[in-house]
Amino acid sequence: MRIDRICSYVLIAAVLAPPMLGQESAPTSRPVADASGWIRLFDGQSLDGWTQRNGTATYRVEEGAIVGKTADGSPNSFLCTNRDYSDFELKFSTKVDSRLNSGVQIRSRTRKDDTGRVNGPQVEIEASGKKGAEAGYVYGEAAGGWMTPKAKLVPHKHFKDGEWNHYRVLAVGPRIQTWINGTQISDLVHEQRYESHPRGFIGLQVHGIGRGQGPFEVRWRDVELREVRDSKAGWQRLYNGKDLSGWRTTGNWVSDGEELRIEPRAGEKGWRRFGAYLWSEKKYSDFILDVEYSYGKGGNSGVFFRVGDVTNPVETGIEAQILDSSRKKGDMTHHDHGGIIRTVGARKNMSAKPGEWNRMVVMCRGQHLVVDLNGERIIDIRRLDQSAMKDRPLEGHVGLQDHGEPHVLRFRNVMLKEL
Repeated sequence: MRIDRICSYVLIAAVLAPPMLGQESAPTSRPVADASGWIRLFDGQSLDGWTQRNGTATYRVEEGAIVGKTADGSPNSFLCTNRDYSDFELKFSTKVDSRLNSGVQIRSRTRKDDTGRVNGPQVEIEASGKKGAEAGYVYGEAAGGWMTPKAKLVPHKHFKDGEWNHYRVLAVGPRIQTWINGTQISDLVHEQRYESHPRGFIGLQVHGIGRGQGPFEVRWRDVELREVRDSKAGWQRLYNGKDLSGWRTTGNWVSDGEELRIEPRAGEKGWRRFGAYLWSEKKYSDFILDVEYSYGKGGNSGVFFRVGDVTNPVETGIEAQILDSSRKKGDMTHHDHGGIIRTVGARKNMSAKPGEWNRMVVMCRGQHLVVDLNGERIIDIRRLDQSAMKDRPLEGHVGLQDHGEPHVLRFRNVMLKEL
């Protein structure tokens, strides 16, 4: 949080971080949403699905809570989700030592690479003390300072010192609303920060302390999130659940209610039949694309985007590979599931088993490309113009691949939000 809060904090230029996530041959478990769409980001038992970035504070699980403990002389530390979120409702409970400042990052990222400085919006956690404090207001961590206007930055005592406090955060587009123990604290619209941080990870901060202070602790439990995917939040269904309106194809794409299937006709083989792919009529530039799909054993397809010429998508667009790599061992290549063809393989094998549903989320924003697969960030290309895709257009069609017989695949919940 704010370095000016505790004047004795030591400013440390070098930011420490744990090693980057390595590639693994088998997927880890992923949180499953309940009937109302809520997922548990913290399972109450382990730190699975989280990675520490920056600083040397420690995080442990104790009595169903995540406990963050300060380290002598450490800069700010963050325990971050392994995937990103854009529009969502987040709720959690927290308790903090009265002398420690903390917060929860939303839509955050790191600078340059995964080991860089964490930055983005942060929801303040702070004990009220005798005069009240700024808990629940929104701060730009390493991103411009307070986002809450100074006139509305009024100290209050809705945060109960020494007790568990329940937070609710609703982030939809540029609007961020916060509540503490049922009382609304902030209702903020910040176009500038939304433009720079439309999507990112959730992070639990342990604020840095000066040498000879502490140790202090902050705790979190019941960390749950529900994604918002409706038209009010700017999301559109590319597949409407009824027909192929808004698409064009010569392939045998079958609309079956909420599911869309590609069933190649007899004799239709190979991937060079570009007209048989399913192409959006509209072009898109900066966007978040969210799609679910299921393949059979050995199933093969792809998600194309920013395709300038649909008659030549391989040379004029970008493809994220869909492939049954559930039995793949060792490093993932660009031809394996989630890889960006001709560019880079997935950091981790997150392939679901044949017959199960996969979920891929692709964000394109200028020269930045991020792909999440089944709850993990697997691709993060920060400079497309310095990659094998440097000659690709920044605007183009979205497409789903017909790879020909025998590849029958199912798709659903094909949604997109323009940025």
